[in-house]
Amino acid sequence: MTLPQVVCVLDWHGEPPYGLTAVAVAPDRLAEAEALAFTALGGFVHPASWEGADPELRTRVVRACRPIPTEGLWHVSHDRPGVTEERSRRACLRQLTEEWPHARPLAQHEAGPGLAALVRLTALVCRMPPEILLDAEEDLLDVYDTYTVGGPDVGPQDL
Repeated sequence: MTLPQVVCVLDWHGEPPYGLTAVAVAPDRLAEAEALAFTALGGFVHPASWEGADPELRTRVVRACRPIPTEGLWHVSHDRPGVTEERSRRACLRQLTEEWPHARPLAQHEAGPGLAALVRLTALVCRMPPEILLDAEEDLLDVYDTYTVGGPDVGPQDL
């Protein structure tokens, strides 16, 4: 099976627990995705936490983000004690390339403000404690057809 090529907008959370979030978009739908993401999130001030945000706000944001054409979401946290930020970042990037070999990360200047806001907000949602369950209309992860959220497969090179 040949996987479709996608481009990924990345967000790196540089404070422990470190985390890398990637939102994938088909290259031929990048401009459309950016325009819809900007319409949905342009000027939006992210809450300090998704679980602490007003349920009405969460519902409104999720509804606005549903039309954004994405190919998937990938998020991994790296919280091994004593591992530097740089090593955590390398471990997360290595895992992204292994799990999504068909993805090409966008350079910072290639990602528009709409998709950048979407990936930052998605990263915030992914850092929510796993025991918190939201209804689909309030869960931003529900806008993605496919998503992976977890921890890295750590090898000796990452310790």
